[in-house]
Amino acid sequence: MMGEGRGLITLSADAVVVGAGIVGLATAYYLARRGLSVVVFERNYVGGGSSTRNAGRYRVHFGNRENTEFAIKAIKRLESLSGELGWNGIFERPGYLWLVRREEVLKRYEELNNELWKPLGIPVQILTVDEVKDRFPYINTKGIVGAVFGPQDGAFHHDYIVMGYYTKALDLGVNILEYSEVRGVGIESGRVVNASSSNAFVRTRSIVFAAGAWTGELMKSLLNIDVPIRPVRREIGITEPIRPLINTYVIDTETNFYVGQTMRGEVLGSVELEDGEGFLPYGNTLNWLTSWAREVVRLIPSLRNIRVMRIWSGYYEMTPDHSHIMGRLDSWPEGVYVLSGFSGHGFMFGPYAAELLVKYMVDGVMDPLMRPFLPQRFVTGNLIKEALVI
Repeated sequence: MMGEGRGLITLSADAVVVGAGIVGLATAYYLARRGLSVVVFERNYVGGGSSTRNAGRYRVHFGNRENTEFAIKAIKRLESLSGELGWNGIFERPGYLWLVRREEVLKRYEELNNELWKPLGIPVQILTVDEVKDRFPYINTKGIVGAVFGPQDGAFHHDYIVMGYYTKALDLGVNILEYSEVRGVGIESGRVVNASSSNAFVRTRSIVFAAGAWTGELMKSLLNIDVPIRPVRREIGITEPIRPLINTYVIDTETNFYVGQTMRGEVLGSVELEDGEGFLPYGNTLNWLTSWAREVVRLIPSLRNIRVMRIWSGYYEMTPDHSHIMGRLDSWPEGVYVLSGFSGHGFMFGPYAAELLVKYMVDGVMDPLMRPFLPQRFVTGNLIKEALVI
């Protein structure tokens, strides 16, 4: 139902989704596939947040059982999306290589492998320095005591997955409003009755906050609900294309530096600095560029003369335990849901998490893999502390 009222577009929908990144688009698509009418509010343009500003990598290896089990199912779902969405996600599995510079860290990886990854069917390979030299001869192994190689981990093209969900959602009748910033949520008798944006008013009974790094701020300002999500800006860069050289995704566990190579031959990567917390402007710093360039040349000396073509930035949506938040609290108004806080894992986990949330919303059925990630854990203190954040 559409009309004009108070200068706004007036609509009715079964659900409103806030955010048109990968998580919001997937949520809208799965809701619409279940026969619900959906409106999406997006303050900028589709994919304009972190969904098109990331490295396009995925992995199944995490530091606790909850995230690892979730990742196994989520990655299987992610790899199936090209056929479902009709856009080729260009998936490949070059693996992840974690370089380790301390014996105690290497021992911890060995324990994780024996206690968690092997029993779940995703064992890693613990490599000696000589094995690293043999398999990855371009790496400077000075200071390295060993490495961990996860052959199940890989890469994809994030833009095509975003556009796949976008076009499929449109085909199902989802109304995606770009440049439409959410401004209010109407609550009557303890439940959602409407939601409004800068250019639309929607009568609805459900709203899903899937706005990435902005989720916590929005839920606090609109509903006085505290969801512990903080934005952290991260910068990333890419070089001119060169011949195939880097045959995996290399992570230095000491500096949180990573580097890989795309199918076109560009060298892509980043390094973590400590000055990125908060909603800093999208932009880049000379400090980051020189730090990343220094780490690239230190680790792969043959790249010393390569030219950097472009650098950009995006936000991680960090939670206190570095694990995502999905679902709702009983104390919230009925019809309010959250799916956010992925702490750098949003593209890996988002599509599968959206499916589980929609099943919960529509059928009232909570998948066992969803339960640990409810916002209730911040009340009870049962946090899912994830240490393997890149």
